[in-house]
Amino acid sequence: MKTIILAEDILDNLAFVRGRDIQEKLTQLIENNLLLQLKECEDFLFRFESKYGMDFATFAEVWDGGGIPDRQSHNVERDHMEWEGFAQERVKLLQALRQMKTKKEH
Repeated sequence: MKTIILAEDILDNLAFVRGRDIQEKLTQLIENNLLLQLKECEDFLFRFESKYGMDFATFAEVWDGGGIPDRQSHNVERDHMEWEGFAQERVKLLQALRQMKTKKEH
C-alpha cells in the first residue's frame, strides 16, 4: 500500500463522495470516471454505427472485403481509424470496470 498526500481542499471535497473512508471514496471516483469515459466512447461508437448502419466488427469485415464505398477517401479512412480506436477504448474501459467490480466483491 502507498501513502498519498492530499491538499486540504481536496480532502474536504471528498465529503461529497460516497464511501466510508478515503480509499472507498477514491475507488468510487475512479469508477464514476470510467463510466463517464465509457459513455462518451459509446456516444462516438453510436455516431459511427448510425452513419454506416453497422457495428465496427461488421464494418471491418466489409472494409477488408472492399465493400465500403470510397474507402480510400480521407473521410472514410479517418472514420475507420477513429472508430477502431473507440472500439478498442471501449474494451479497455470495460476491462477496467470489471477489474474494479471483482476487487470490490473480494
